Amino acid sequence: MVAATEAADGAVNILREKVRALRGEFHSPIDFGHGIVSKPAYVQRRFRRRLRLLRIPDLVGKSVLDIGAWDGYFSFEFERRGAKRVLAIDSWNGRGLECFLLAREHFGSNVEYKRMDVHDLCPEAVGTFDVVFFAGVLYHTRHPLKALEAIRSVTRERLILETHSLIPAAHERVPLITFFPGDADASKFSWHQGAFPTRAWVSAALMAAGFARHDIVYTPSFHLLKKMKALVTNMPQRGRLIAHAFSS
Repeated sequence: MVAATEAADGAVNILREKVRALRGEFHSPIDFGHGIVSKPAYVQRRFRRRLRLLRIPDLVGKSVLDIGAWDGYFSFEFERRGAKRVLAIDSWNGRGLECFLLAREHFGSNVEYKRMDVHDLCPEAVGTFDVVFFAGVLYHTRHPLKALEAIRSVTRERLILETHSLIPAAHERVPLITFFPGDADASKFSWHQGAFPTRAWVSAALMAAGFARHDIVYTPSFHLLKKMKALVTNMPQRGRLIAHAFSS
């Protein structure tokens, strides 16, 4: 009994050291048990709130594609909720894949993974999925409309899209999208390289990409205050937006 307890304690300590070594690479608060969580409490609260706001449908028996999975937080959550197949894709040009593989091994997960850029998605490469999850990635893409068209080609039922959205002082009803040069001019723009769309652009782009209909299920908090700040500072603001788009 003592030997078994010591072995178990040793395994927990090894796991704790592995998570600690990768702590700066985790984006999400993955709970490994034994009091080992990859991110602090405030990040855990933020992700619990995200899960509520995303309005994830019943996934039992469904196939799910997680685009931009990084450490796999949502991929493993979808599996936990009963998805029959989950494929996680990402470019994984850092140590994010190590985080993903550590969690996958620890959970004994069957989540599949593939190194792939969203622009290269097509049925021939990955098949099609009942639910496609695309969170925190649109504004990283070099060709956002092309990315949505590629996503539509592999979506059988529903796309869940979460993105930063652009909040200008005026003309918000116009389908605008911006390009921020990121590190090329970090002194002027604090955002990384990518495109932030207005809500109107998201709606128009989902239609142009071939989705039959969509619902905006969440819009940015403090929207009016952000518009006022954009007016005063002459700099557009941002906030999270969530949409569900349907193939039929």
